[in-house]
Amino acid sequence: KEQKAINEDLIKNDMPAMEPLSLPIEEKEPKIEGVVEGLAWRGVVAILCALWASNFAAAKVIMAEPNVDSALYALTRFSVAALALLPGSINAIRRGAIDKETALGAVTCGAWVAFGYLGQTLGLLSTTASKSCVICSMHCVFVAVVAEYMRNQTARQAGRTDSEFDTKRLLPAAVAVAGVAIIELQGAAGDPTIGDLFSFAQPIGFGLGYLQLEELMRSRPQAALPVSAIKLAVVATASLFFFELSPFLLHGEAIFPPRGIPDFTPIISSPAALGGILYTGLITTALALWVESIAFKRVPATDASIILTTEPLFAAGAGALALGETFGLSDYVGASLIIGACILAIFLEEEAVDEQCDPYVDADCVPPRTWPEGFE
Repeated sequence: KEQKAINEDLIKNDMPAMEPLSLPIEEKEPKIEGVVEGLAWRGVVAILCALWASNFAAAKVIMAEPNVDSALYALTRFSVAALALLPGSINAIRRGAIDKETALGAVTCGAWVAFGYLGQTLGLLSTTASKSCVICSMHCVFVAVVAEYMRNQTARQAGRTDSEFDTKRLLPAAVAVAGVAIIELQGAAGDPTIGDLFSFAQPIGFGLGYLQLEELMRSRPQAALPVSAIKLAVVATASLFFFELSPFLLHGEAIFPPRGIPDFTPIISSPAALGGILYTGLITTALALWVESIAFKRVPATDASIILTTEPLFAAGAGALALGETFGLSDYVGASLIIGACILAIFLEEEAVDEQCDPYVDADCVPPRTWPEGFE
């Protein structure tokens, strides 16, 4: 506008108009620090995966103690975890770190996670741990499918009728699942059971929980602690219902009367069980889920889900160190496939582009889920 006004004045005075000024446009280049930060937070997710893998050994130790069943273990673990985050969450709520909408979203997220844990527990009653683990690893495929569907729907709502479902985004997840299957099944999966059907609650529950958590942390990143506490409170509540109904669910007994007030004496009186509960409740659950909420501010759910497929690798490594188990040819092949899937995901991530906006020009632009978080 200033250039136009100057030209109009020059024309009135019979002077030649000036050529429009050509100002150099600064191009915003992604900072290398952002790339390093994005990779570092993906490493944090891998550490969390290793912690969660240790839960299998800890659970075996705890449930091997007299009068400690799976229902009592789950109730105690998630109750301790929820209580551990309660004081900090109250302070965060007083500071206004979370609003009503985010709290309701955290309840939904916790419900999906509880759904996954319940399916896992019921499934293991009649299926093998290997098949349950492989079915659980399908969450990365489920997350990739849902995330790509959401991206496609968003593009169509923005008026891009030519947007199509990109099946290439499913390739890393499929390769990772194949690697897990080779490591866990080793050709001895057994016949299908009703437990397999229950186990499919894991990829659905955990997968939708990851996506819900990513949305919550994107809109309200300062609410990581109270969101984690709400999630654990919901899971602990679901564990209480499972505890009360466990005689019917686990042994086919009458629903009424329920078990009543939980008796934690078997856990308190056993140093091994008490130590295991403190470890799984405080470290691998409370601390891990809190850090997970922070990490999901910087790592897309699709990437985190693929990284989490490495959990059987950490479990196998722990078995080799603690129990003297050795790796066979199938273990090496499966490990190579899982690591290759993560590398492939990184290459596909670098090729990702936003079809709706340019994040370097439009301040309100939200990059797609596969866009590197370090580039935002």
